[in-house]
Amino acid sequence: MVVERRIHTFFCLLTAFLVAMGMGPFPVFSAEGTGLQELAKTLADQKADTLSRMEAAIKLGATKDGTYLEFLTTALKDKNKSIRWTAAEALWEMGDKRAVPALIEYLEKEDAYEWGKVVTMNALASFKDPQAVDPLIRMLEAKNPFLRRSAALALAKIGDQKAVPALIRMLKDEEGWLQRLARNLLEELTRENISGEAPMGYQEWIKWHQGRPQPAKIEGPRKE
Repeated sequence: MVVERRIHTFFCLLTAFLVAMGMGPFPVFSAEGTGLQELAKTLADQKADTLSRMEAAIKLGATKDGTYLEFLTTALKDKNKSIRWTAAEALWEMGDKRAVPALIEYLEKEDAYEWGKVVTMNALASFKDPQAVDPLIRMLEAKNPFLRRSAALALAKIGDQKAVPALIRMLKDEEGWLQRLARNLLEELTRENISGEAPMGYQEWIKWHQGRPQPAKIEGPRKE
C-alpha cells in the first residue's frame, strides 16, 4: 500500500505539472488490470507518451522482480531524458544490485539530468557496492554543489575508507556548508574528532591521514 500511495502521489503531481506546462493530459494506467508484460512493452515503446512510459517504469521497479531489470537498464539509455531518470529511480526501488554497472554508466553521462544523477547516487548508496566508490569520488568534482553533497552522502553510506582522502579534500570546498558536511562525514567514517584552523581543520586531517598505514595521496582543492 505504501508503494501504491507513493506511485499515485508521484503521478498526480507529475500530471499537474505537465498539464500546467502544456504537455498533457496523458493517459494513465489503472493500478489493476495491466499486466507487467504490457508495462514492459509500454516502457520500451518510443512512440508511447512520456507519462505512460514513466509510470510503467515506476511500477516495474515497485514489483522488485528482476525479470524486468533489463527493461529498466535499457531505459537508462533512452533518448528521452525523463525516461532515463525515471528508470534510475525505478532501479533504486527494485533493489537489484545487478543494476550497478548500468547506473554507474548513466551517472557519468554529461547529458544526464542533474536530478537523475541525484537519484542514481541514492540508488548506488543503497546498494553499498564498492564498484560505485570511484565514480562517486569523481562526482565530488561536479560544479553543482548539490551533486557534490549527494556524492559525499553516498560515499559515507557505502562506508568505504577509500573515500576518506576525497572527503578531506572537500574540507576546502568553496561552499562552507559542504565543508561542514565533509567534516561530519569524516568523523562518522573514521570515528575521529579532529579540530584545527579553518577550513575545518584541513591541515590537521592531512597530518592524521599521513600518519596512517599506506595513506592515499591527497591533492589540492576542487578545481573549477
